[in-house]
Amino acid sequence: MVLGFVLYESIDLAYNVLRLGYNGVTGIYYWYYQEPEENTIESREQEILIEMTNLMSKLEELQKELKDRSKEN
Repeated sequence: MVLGFVLYESIDLAYNVLRLGYNGVTGIYYWYYQEPEENTIESREQEILIEMTNLMSKLEELQKELKDRSKEN
């Protein structure tokens, strides 16, 4: 039982150290070359998608208003 605990903790520690190292290296790389990180690119794409969805909603409302006006005339 003690052996399993030691193995589990050593694997967990190794994973976290490797993850910290990877995140540190990629952070320094993006900082040095001044490239946007992947997370910021994805968030920008989401912002654009939300803006386009809002614009489509506004256009649909305008289309309904124009149809209503044409029915009145």
